[in-house]
Amino acid sequence: MALISRFKETHPNAFYLDGNDLPGLTEYLLTQGWLTPKHSIRCATKAGEGNMNKVLRVQLSDLESFIIKQSRPWVEKFPDIPAPADRANIEGLFYRETGKNSTIAAFSPALLHEDAESHILIVEDLGVGSDLTYLYRDGNTLEEGTLANLLHYLSALHKNFTRQQCAFSIENRGMRELNAEHIFRFPFNADNGLNLDDITPGLAELGRQTREDSALMKQIAALELRYLQNGNTLLHGDFYPGSMIHTDEGIKVIDAEFCFFGDAEFDLGVLQAHLLMARQPESTLAAIPRLYEKPAGFSETLYQQYTGIEIIRRLLGLAQLPIQLDLAEKEALLENARAMLAGH
Repeated sequence: MALISRFKETHPNAFYLDGNDLPGLTEYLLTQGWLTPKHSIRCATKAGEGNMNKVLRVQLSDLESFIIKQSRPWVEKFPDIPAPADRANIEGLFYRETGKNSTIAAFSPALLHEDAESHILIVEDLGVGSDLTYLYRDGNTLEEGTLANLLHYLSALHKNFTRQQCAFSIENRGMRELNAEHIFRFPFNADNGLNLDDITPGLAELGRQTREDSALMKQIAALELRYLQNGNTLLHGDFYPGSMIHTDEGIKVIDAEFCFFGDAEFDLGVLQAHLLMARQPESTLAAIPRLYEKPAGFSETLYQQYTGIEIIRRLLGLAQLPIQLDLAEKEALLENARAMLAGH
C-alpha cells in the first residue's frame, strides 16, 4: 500500500506533505493562512538527514524560506516501524513553552505555525548549516565554545523547566516506548534481523557476549524501568550531534520530538556517549562537568549508566552512526560502557 493511502486510512481529514506536489502544498498553505496570494512556492526540497519525520525546506518566490515538518504514524526512514503520529504536536508544545525562556529561545528555531490535525509544524529556516555529525569523522574536534553553548542550553532547560515550575506536562509515552525498544531491547535480541558483521566484521561476536552477560542484562532492564518512569526535569530527549546545527547565528538545537519529563542525567549521558564515540579528546570530556550546571540531586552513577547504554545501543542497535571505528575500538568502547552500567 502506498504511504499516502496508509496515512489517509488513519487521518482522512489531514493534509499529506509531499514535496513533489507543489500545487497541493500551495493550496494547503493558502487555506491555513500561512501563505498570501502574492507569493508562490519556488521549490520544496528535503531538509536534513533526520530519521523520524518528513521535513522540507520551502522557498518562496521572494526567496524567503521556512521549514515544514510532518510526523506520520511511522518512522520516515523506516516506514515499517510504527511511531506515534502526534510527536510533532508534542515538539510544538516543547518549543512554545521553552521559547518563553530567553536562553532556550536563543538556541532554538522559532515556531511559526502548527496544524495539530495534520501533525505539521512550520519553523524558522536556520539555513543550510551543518549538523555536528562531522565530529564522528577523524580529526574533527568540538570547540570548547560550542560545547559551552550546548551545555548552557542544557543547563537552562534542566534548571528552569522542572515539574514544580511548569504549568504544563509532557509525558510523550509513545515516543518513550519507541525509544526504549531501540535503547534497551532491540540491540540484545538475537533475532532482530540486524547482521552486525555487515557493519564491522567480528561485531556480532561482541554482540553475543554482551547479551549473554546476565548481570549486565539485569542492569539494563532496571535502567529501562527508570527511563520509563516520569521524572522531574524536562529533557530534550535526543541530545546528540544530529540535533545540533551550526548556523550563521551560532549553534542551534533542533528535533525535540523525544522530549519528556525524566532524568536530567539522560540528556547529559547521551551527549557524553557521543563525544566518546566521536573520539573527542580528554580535555573536551573533562569540560562537561565544569560547564554543565548540575541540578540538585544529580546522580553521577545514573549519568554514567545512561552514557553506557547509549554507547551500547548505538554500536549494536539499528540506529547506527557514521563513525569510523575498527573492531578493537568498538570493543574498547563496549567494555567501558559495560563498566559504566555496572557503576564502576
